[in-house]
Amino acid sequence: MHHAHRYPILEPAAAHPLGTTADTYRIAAYTDGLVGASPECKVLKPHWDSGLKWPDPNNRQPGDWRWGPGVSGGVPWDGTFHRDLSRYSASGELFWSSYLKPGTAPGMKLGYWINFASGWSHLHNDNPAEILTGASQNLSYDPATGVWKLVIQATKFVTHEVIDVWTGTKQGGSDPVGTYTRLSGLDPLASLTVEAQP
Repeated sequence: MHHAHRYPILEPAAAHPLGTTADTYRIAAYTDGLVGASPECKVLKPHWDSGLKWPDPNNRQPGDWRWGPGVSGGVPWDGTFHRDLSRYSASGELFWSSYLKPGTAPGMKLGYWINFASGWSHLHNDNPAEILTGASQNLSYDPATGVWKLVIQATKFVTHEVIDVWTGTKQGGSDPVGTYTRLSGLDPLASLTVEAQP
């Protein structure tokens, strides 16, 4: 009796971009308010029940939106994403975040508190290893699907809940450069384009 030889079934190797990637990428034509300032994003603004201090605590008004001292202490986001494997390597070399800008460190004015449009975000526990635990802005590649993903999140006032402001994807390509189509988020902007920085 002859037995058929059994050979192991080999899974295809995970897709990996072949191009050279840059250390910094930026949302093309980014200006403050491009993302997160639409009427749909008004929940990101401080409001009367947010726990912040008001000019007249005896006469609080719903329209008295005001930045609290911690939030106003942040730095404006310029739409860039940076790679720094020494501070964050968990997601590999194909991951960039706003928090990984050279020179950033714990502290409001040191790049771990970021303001943009109506929103703001804070690096969870001031720890780069926890970038994906709290709200962040990041670019990444999923080798299992061959999809690039752009994520912009905000930290909600008081509760620190993570809010999806804008999430989009781009299929294929050797690097993150290209146009991302919106999948979800408060901001209804249909697409964003990413470009490499010199």
